[in-house]
Amino acid sequence: MAQYQTFPDAVGDSLTLDKLKALHLPELAGKAFLDVGCNEGFFCGFAHFQGAGRVLGIDQSAAFVERARKRFPGCEFREQDWSHLPDERFDVILLASALHYADDQPALIQALVERLTDDGVLVLELGIVSSRKAEWRRVRRGIDHRLFPSMPMLRQVLAGYAWKWMGPSVVQAGDPVPRHVVHVSRRRPVAYLLMQPPGYGKSSLASGLFPKAGVAVVSGDQALSLAAKGKAPAGAALKSLLDAHYSPYRIDAVVRRLFEQDMAGDLVALWLEGHEGEDVAIDAYVPAEHHGKIAQLLRARGYLPVHLDWQRSGPAPMPAARVAEQAEAFYLSLAAGEGAAPPPYRGPVAGHVDEIGMEDGRLSIRGWAIDEAGALPRVFSVRIGRRTLRIEAFERQLRPDVQRHLGLPHALVGYRLLVDEPGIASTAELDRHFQVVAGKSHVLVSGVPTHALGGGASR
Repeated sequence: MAQYQTFPDAVGDSLTLDKLKALHLPELAGKAFLDVGCNEGFFCGFAHFQGAGRVLGIDQSAAFVERARKRFPGCEFREQDWSHLPDERFDVILLASALHYADDQPALIQALVERLTDDGVLVLELGIVSSRKAEWRRVRRGIDHRLFPSMPMLRQVLAGYAWKWMGPSVVQAGDPVPRHVVHVSRRRPVAYLLMQPPGYGKSSLASGLFPKAGVAVVSGDQALSLAAKGKAPAGAALKSLLDAHYSPYRIDAVVRRLFEQDMAGDLVALWLEGHEGEDVAIDAYVPAEHHGKIAQLLRARGYLPVHLDWQRSGPAPMPAARVAEQAEAFYLSLAAGEGAAPPPYRGPVAGHVDEIGMEDGRLSIRGWAIDEAGALPRVFSVRIGRRTLRIEAFERQLRPDVQRHLGLPHALVGYRLLVDEPGIASTAELDRHFQVVAGKSHVLVSGVPTHALGGGASR
């Protein structure tokens, strides 16, 4: 039998090295590789060279198989055709320059894809005729006629798979039609993930987009509600957690508890109930630090997770703690009666240092201060010896006692300063020159507690 593949010591009819470059094979290290119609084993040898963990070539020609075994003893070769495909899974399957020999080309593609691993790829090198019609065209090639698909027909054949045209292959003598390379994979069900925090418009986006595409939408909130009411299947651990903590007003807190108790798998199972194996859009808040875990669990169930991300429109909601703080400040600022506000403050700039301590190696200073309008100054300066540290970022605190005593418009006049000063290890190292000043006018905040300056105690 004539030589087909080309080696340094044996020139054949195929431009094998150029073809190898055009195939765009994926990384093969540690993978299982199958070459259907392997000829003299060139591509199997390459897979072995790349560190593939399993290399198998099949060909119906006894002469080709014998040559392949002699040249590549580290690979396995079998004398058989594609009507007896190996009953095992491969990460990469190659069918080069052979599809047109099959009596039923779509059936052969299906049989090969069925032998792929979940993330495997079928590499096809095939002739494609030039036509805008979806057709099989009978083309004369030497001594026989073979069917070749047009690109529209190939799209129909591959409609049930995930596939990508990789580009043209090499042109060899006697080719009746141009060769192309196509990679084909299993089409996995897709899980579209809308997991942003509340207020991002997840539900509006999901309901407006996915039903039109025939994709089921799962509401995470509704799924938890049904499980809490016993109307959706839930494991004993999940049901116990929901019985103890579920509230429709605290879904975010319930979700966080689920992750804290390592019940993300239960949550995913709840989402997919009744939709296993289908494309699905999941409208459910998940903290950002757990997005990767959700994707991992979905992949393990055969899904392709697609995380949808977008910027929030409109003003961001105020954090709950901030809302409570502002509400309290507002309430305390109201005079008794019909809600009339107290008269504007007409007093001097004043303040007080109530407490000095150490927190995590930093100087902690607590007290209160007011500017000419009776509001907390926006800037403080701390003088330690000859150094002056300007502080604009600090914690604001409610001081209703100060408000009532001075008749201030609101109670948010307390402060907590954290000062990084490497030279100070304890409050005992502060001297009498230590000062805290408030506001741009640098008015001294008086009343530094004597016990704090002399004690050195850490909080």
